Amino acid sequence: MASIGSWWRVVQNEKDRSSGLESDFEYRERWITIRLVYVSGFLMFLSFGVVTTGLWPYLQDMDPTVGKPFLSVVFAAPPAGQLIFSPLIGWCSNRLSSIRVPFVILTALFVFGNGLYSVVELFPTPHRRYVLLLARFVFGISTSINTLSRAYISTATKLSERTGAISMSSLAQTFGLAVGPIIQAALSTIGKEGLMWYGLRINMYTMAGWICAALGVVYILFLNPSCFVHRTIAAQEAMKTTGFSKATDTYEPLKMFSIWTVMIGYSVLMFFYVSVQTALSPISLDQFGWSHEESLYYLGILITGGTLCSCAVFLLLPQLCKRFQEHNVFLFFAIVPLFISQVVMIPMGSKSIPMLDSSNNRSTGVGGGGGCPIEQEWCNSIPPINQYQLTISYTMLCISFSVGIAISQTILSKLLGTRPQGNWMALYTSIGGLTRIIGPASVVVYVRFGTYWLFGLGAMISGLLLIWMWCYKSHLRTTKKIHHAEEMQRMANGVAE
Repeated sequence: MASIGSWWRVVQNEKDRSSGLESDFEYRERWITIRLVYVSGFLMFLSFGVVTTGLWPYLQDMDPTVGKPFLSVVFAAPPAGQLIFSPLIGWCSNRLSSIRVPFVILTALFVFGNGLYSVVELFPTPHRRYVLLLARFVFGISTSINTLSRAYISTATKLSERTGAISMSSLAQTFGLAVGPIIQAALSTIGKEGLMWYGLRINMYTMAGWICAALGVVYILFLNPSCFVHRTIAAQEAMKTTGFSKATDTYEPLKMFSIWTVMIGYSVLMFFYVSVQTALSPISLDQFGWSHEESLYYLGILITGGTLCSCAVFLLLPQLCKRFQEHNVFLFFAIVPLFISQVVMIPMGSKSIPMLDSSNNRSTGVGGGGGCPIEQEWCNSIPPINQYQLTISYTMLCISFSVGIAISQTILSKLLGTRPQGNWMALYTSIGGLTRIIGPASVVVYVRFGTYWLFGLGAMISGLLLIWMWCYKSHLRTTKKIHHAEEMQRMANGVAE
C-alpha cells in the first residue's frame, strides 16, 4: 500500500533530487502529466477492445445487406485516419511548446466518433454503413494522440526512466484491451433490442460507444492547464552528462538499418494482430456455429483472458529486461509467440465444418445458431478450427503484441537518442497504421480461400520475420549507448575535477 501511495503522490527520491535537473515541484508536474498521457492510451485501446467483438454483428443489424468484405473496410477506417493525420500531429509536436491543445482536440474527436457510432440507427438504412464507417474513421484520427504520447514520453523522461515509462504506457494500453471486452461481454446481457431513451436505442452495441464517449469527456476535464503541464528533461540530462551547451550537440548518428528493422518488426506484429481481430467474429460464427450473442459473449471472454495473460507477462517485462537484453526479449517474447499463434491455427482432423442452412437460416452444427455459408465452398473440404486452437493461438498473439509494442518502442526511442522524436514516432505510428489497413484484408482471404490459405500464409510470413530477426538481432542492441553515456559521464566528472 505504501508503494501505491507513493505512486500517486509523485515524490522525487534523493537520487533524482541530487541530479539537480529539476525541483520537487517540477518533478511532480512532469510525472503527473506523464501519467495523464498513460490514460490517453488506455482510452484509445479501451474503445478498440470494446468495439471490436461487436462490430460485425452491429454492422449486420444496422444494414442486413452488408457483406463481410465491407467489414474489412470498416476495420481499415481507424488506421486510415491515423495514417493520414499522424504525420501532421508528429510535425506539430516538434514545433509546439506544449502538446496540451492537440490532446484536447484529439480527445474531443474521440468523443464525437464514439457518439456517432452509437446513433447510427437514427440514419436511413442505406446510409448507416457509411455513417458507421465515418465514425470509425474519426476515431482513427483521434488515435493519432498515440504519436504525441510516444514522442512526449521519449523527451519527458530520463534515460533511466525511459523503459519503465514506455512499459507503463503500454501496460495502460493493454489494460484497456483487457477491460474493453469485459465491458462488451457484460453489455451482452442487455441484448440487441435493449430499450429506447429519448429516441435513442440503448443496447449492447450502442452502450459501448456511449461509455467510451463519457470517459472521453471526463478525460478532457483533466487536461486543464493546472494538471497537464508540458515538461521535458531528456535533452537537459544529455547536456549535463556530455558537458555540451546545446541540445543538438548531443545527437548521435542514426543507425538507419536498426531503426527500420524495429519498424518492420512492429508493423508485422500490428498486421497479424489486426488480421486475427478482424477475422475472429466471422471465424467463430462459421467454424463453431455460434449465434451473434454467443459469439459476442465467448469472444469477449477469450479476448479478455488473452489480454490478461499478456498483462501478466508484461508485468514481468522489467525483470526480463534486467535478465536479458531488450533485443532478445523482443525476439523470444514477441516474434516467437507470433509464429506459434499462426502455426497453431492451421486446421487439423477429419470433422466437418457446420454449414448454414439458407432455407431456415439454421446451422447444421450442434449450436444451431451460425455456421459456414454455402457460398464458401471451401467449407466442404477443410476441417474446422477447434476452440482449443483458437484459445492457444489468441493467447500467444496477445503476448506477442503486448510485449512487442513496448519493447519495439523502447528500442526505437533509445536508437533515436535525445533528438525530438515527433516525426519519427509519427512514421512509426503511420507504418503500423498502414499495416492495419492491409490487415483486415484477411477477411477477404478467409471468405474466398479458407483457413489453410489464411493461416498458412501467416505462418510463412511470421516465420520469415523470425529468421530475419534472429540473423540481425545484434543490430538492435542498445546497451552500447548506455555504456557510452556512462563513459561520457565519467569523462565529464574528470573534467570537472
